[in-house]
Amino acid sequence: MKKPITLSIALILCLLAFAGCSNTKSTQMANELRFSLNGISSLTISYDEENITFFENADDDNLIVKEYMTKNRPSYYAKVDQRSNSIHISEGGKPFFKNGFSRYIEVYLPKSYHESLTVTSTNGNIDFSGMNLDLSLLRVDNTSGTVTLDLAAASEIYLSSTRGTLDLGSLKANQIKLDTTSGSVVCKELNGKVTYTSTKGDVDIKSAIGSGSYKANNSGKLEVVYTEVNGDLSFFNKNDNIMLTLPKALEFKFEATTKNGSVSTDFQQDITVNGHTTSGIVGNNPTVTVKVETNNGSIEVTQ
Repeated sequence: MKKPITLSIALILCLLAFAGCSNTKSTQMANELRFSLNGISSLTISYDEENITFFENADDDNLIVKEYMTKNRPSYYAKVDQRSNSIHISEGGKPFFKNGFSRYIEVYLPKSYHESLTVTSTNGNIDFSGMNLDLSLLRVDNTSGTVTLDLAAASEIYLSSTRGTLDLGSLKANQIKLDTTSGSVVCKELNGKVTYTSTKGDVDIKSAIGSGSYKANNSGKLEVVYTEVNGDLSFFNKNDNIMLTLPKALEFKFEATTKNGSVSTDFQQDITVNGHTTSGIVGNNPTVTVKVETNNGSIEVTQ
């Protein structure tokens, strides 16, 4: 008697699951939040699997958050923790069986907001394209989605991704920190003191101004073009190549080390080779030091 009952229950569950799959619902706006940012110095927006898209609020000085869902229930609305000078917005609940349920977020940020902004997402994309951010602090943490950022200026910018992509335009800050595990970084322009760390994943910086430290602890191509250098530069890549372009007029102390690779430069007349180390002084009055190191990769430095 137990076996037919068990089979019946299994059949019912399968039919319910099939009905859920076949019943495609459209995503509609379910919840809108509106906040005055007067006196707010810290704003945090944190979701899990949802895509978050930012827009500029050109109408007033309010922050507007719109949540779009396939199923509208108050328990799914965002949780808000607002204190005297901070606002923390995080995702609400979800159905126990999430099959067929989806949600995405639109954030309308006023141009007048210049304080701290933190945005986190686990598996969703974070899209700032079209935004011109001018903040005291910008922090974006993402696990596997894509972070798209066009224009951003701040005292400090910190961007991290576990296995997603950082698709960056022009960033300017006193301190710029880029941290990935196995994600890739593509950037049009960096301006500031850069700290880049990764386990594996390529980085391609089209134009950089300032100084920096770049470290790939396992593998991933490091390709950086500096158009202006005002501080020391260091590069380490354990198991992959480094391609560095420096300004033609730069005068610097140079040191390159590779255990199982080659070193190629276009200023060979200014350097000497001693075992695994290539070093020398380029120019008469060096103002910075450039150090480049690989264990199992080639080094190419040009001006």
